[in-house]
Amino acid sequence: MHGRIGFIFGAVSFLVGAGLLYGDVSGRDPLQVETIGGAVLLSLGVVTLVIVLRDRLKWKRELRKYREE
Repeated sequence: MHGRIGFIFGAVSFLVGAGLLYGDVSGRDPLQVETIGGAVLLSLGVVTLVIVLRDRLKWKRELRKYREE
């Protein structure tokens, strides 16, 4: 169950981050908070998705070994 939640969280973070990063960035904002926030959310989404998918693949390998025995 928590694998699905992690996947959904990672996908949403990735999409929101990509939208903020590649969307219209305000020229008036000297700190460019949208760009920095987009980059942070994008990287958070990528890291979360990699961890969830790695754990999922590891779990499937272990399940396959268990079923073969």
